[in-house]
Amino acid sequence: MRKPMNKKVCALVLLPLVISLPVLAKAGIDSYDQAIAQRQTAFSSIESDLKTASKSIDGQDSDWQQLVLISEQLADHSKALMTLFPEGSQSGSKAKKEVWNKPEKFNVLLAQMDTGFQQMYQASEQQNLNELKAGLSQAEKTCRGCHRSYRARF
Repeated sequence: MRKPMNKKVCALVLLPLVISLPVLAKAGIDSYDQAIAQRQTAFSSIESDLKTASKSIDGQDSDWQQLVLISEQLADHSKALMTLFPEGSQSGSKAKKEVWNKPEKFNVLLAQMDTGFQQMYQASEQQNLNELKAGLSQAEKTCRGCHRSYRARF
């Protein structure tokens, strides 16, 4: 027959778990804060990079090397954004609650923006001015539509 565990031993075994619970809960909050900060940074970078890309398009005299780098950054930010709206990250966000309550349309718009950036990247590598402009136009159009639908006004 096993001897029951001493209360002191039991407390020592459970103490680390009890102490770590608030830390674990806080870690979740921090990760949401981090997700919000990362997506805000990504959106700011996208806005800046789109302006730079537009200014870099100069017909056949376009700076193709710069456009490749910019469109690659845009595509990277776009891919990251697809993971930066986890459930629970609405608190403190500038995004409307519909992003989380009805995410289908929002996710479609993110995918459309990504498609535009991918098109820009491929067109930049191929130095295809018409395709580059089409990708840029699609991405900008999607950005405007998404802002109208999902950006909270304070």
